Amino acid sequence: MAVRARGSATTSAAGWMLRRLEEQGLRVTGQRETVVRAIAGKTGAFNPEALFDELRPGGIGRATVYRALELLERQGMLARIHLNGCHAYTVCEAEHHHHLVCTSCNKVVPVDASDVESAIRRLAVELKFRVDTHTLEFSGRCEACLAADPLRQ
Repeated sequence: MAVRARGSATTSAAGWMLRRLEEQGLRVTGQRETVVRAIAGKTGAFNPEALFDELRPGGIGRATVYRALELLERQGMLARIHLNGCHAYTVCEAEHHHHLVCTSCNKVVPVDASDVESAIRRLAVELKFRVDTHTLEFSGRCEACLAADPLRQ
């Protein structure tokens, strides 16, 4: 996923997410809007507990944060990913796709894995199995992190 700059890109991401919630007939409360705006400002993957810690001084509770994350994930606006043994989230603006996740800087890059998708469908047919959902995620280090620490390449 491209790194988002603060400002207009954040505002447009928040606007897109809030509009999508309204289009789905879901309420956009003040607290939910605060959570969405905070998420829209994130680059790469973010930890739900860190998000809660960030929003707690503004009166946003843990349950509110987690319910908003679950809702946004169900609506396809967030994807849950694994990051250093814990779950994290990243904003997703596209249909089903997969991710490359940098374990150093938390950068998330969406990848088109249509060849893999085709192989999964063929395998399911061959095994007479209906695949309802799947997750394919790659963890490693991005080019910038590798360049910054050549001894760990």
